[in-house]
Amino acid sequence: MKYRLIRTLLACVAAAASAAAHADKVDDYLRAQMALNHVPGAAVAIVRDGKVVKLQTYGLANLEWQQKVTPDTRFQLASSTKPFTGMLLARLAEAGKLKLDDSIALYLKDAPEAWKPVTVRELANHSSGIPDQVKTKDGATLDDYVAAAAALPLTHAPGESSEYGIGGYNVLSKVIEVAAGMPYTEALVKYVVGPLGLRDTAFENATGEPNRRSVDVLPRRASVYDWSDGRHVNFSFFFGPMSYDAGGLLTSAADLAKVAVALDGTRFLRQESKDAMWWQQPLGKGGVNNFGAGWAVREINGHRTVGHSGGPALSDILHFPKERATFIVLTNGQSLYPYLAQGVSELYFPPPPIVMPTGIADTRPAVTAELRAMIADALAGKVDESRFSAGGRKDFVGPMKTFLLPFFRSLKGFDEFVLVIDEPKESGIHRQYRARHGSKAVTWDFGLDAEGKINGFGPK
Repeated sequence: MKYRLIRTLLACVAAAASAAAHADKVDDYLRAQMALNHVPGAAVAIVRDGKVVKLQTYGLANLEWQQKVTPDTRFQLASSTKPFTGMLLARLAEAGKLKLDDSIALYLKDAPEAWKPVTVRELANHSSGIPDQVKTKDGATLDDYVAAAAALPLTHAPGESSEYGIGGYNVLSKVIEVAAGMPYTEALVKYVVGPLGLRDTAFENATGEPNRRSVDVLPRRASVYDWSDGRHVNFSFFFGPMSYDAGGLLTSAADLAKVAVALDGTRFLRQESKDAMWWQQPLGKGGVNNFGAGWAVREINGHRTVGHSGGPALSDILHFPKERATFIVLTNGQSLYPYLAQGVSELYFPPPPIVMPTGIADTRPAVTAELRAMIADALAGKVDESRFSAGGRKDFVGPMKTFLLPFFRSLKGFDEFVLVIDEPKESGIHRQYRARHGSKAVTWDFGLDAEGKINGFGPK
């Protein structure tokens, strides 16, 4: 008995030492990334097997008053609100209020004929075909928006393809209101926030005109900052109440840790409900949807993950269902590519050794040379707009400078650049390369016009 106790104590000491080693690496990694990306404040939560193993904060929530970030500091989730909507849908389904595969016409009495094949799931996974470009007058209500959207044709058949957007989520907000018998915000409190005991989770309830807005006072809210011309500037974005199911929720690392603990069990959501929420619907054009109901689904280093980012990286949530592990990073730095949660996860689940593909024959090596040069420029923080098509310069270069260049800051110069896909598309050419950047491999996906000019690109 005595020796068994000693062995148990030694095992506990070893486990604590291992956790401390991980913790030191996490702290070092996040502090380095904050410095690299000019992020004033951040918080991390790591949950494994239903237990919080790390809840740590860094830097300042407010630069003006030099207030430090704490575990209950409220950060803007932006689009990471969508997983909360996914959980609300799952809870409503368990309560018998709706089914994910119901036609939305069951909840919208004036739904046009074209909407009858659209399901609740397809609103939540961005495959409904309901357009984003819906015009409404100032002061329009949710009912006004739904009516205006119903008057427009679908952009594609329901479930044919998936395009990330807001139109379907605005309609989804009305579906939730009808199914729950209350507005979205009240339903979220009743079915998600309340049952999980979340104390810091709320919307700001913005009202007013564009130049004269009022928002709720939310204690311990982190200010949001952008980095411009070598200095921090205050940044704000209007999240309209009409689309609160898509973005605008504020919460803390402590509250998100509670959510992660709940996802590791089955008391809050049954396993079949989680499976349905994270299911990838086959698409009519082929392949499967990269979104579940409110959650992005992707494979990272051989592990299936679900999560979301927002802001683009004010929030970054990554959950490994099989491994029962969740990695959450919240920041108040606006210009940051959402890779921090993955970076933290790789300290626990290291990527496998890089094995570069053989590649395919390159019939247009001059195009490859241009793309290599473009990436080399981006790694140096530069963008040569002459390499882009007219459409790329108009629609892509601006967001690239704001949101994608921060990702390049996390990479080293590349050692290999291998062509793996070269296929024609309606818009021109689709090319994909596998690149090795030091100890990290990245798959780069390019959309090109017929002349080889870049329409857009990104890591896949």
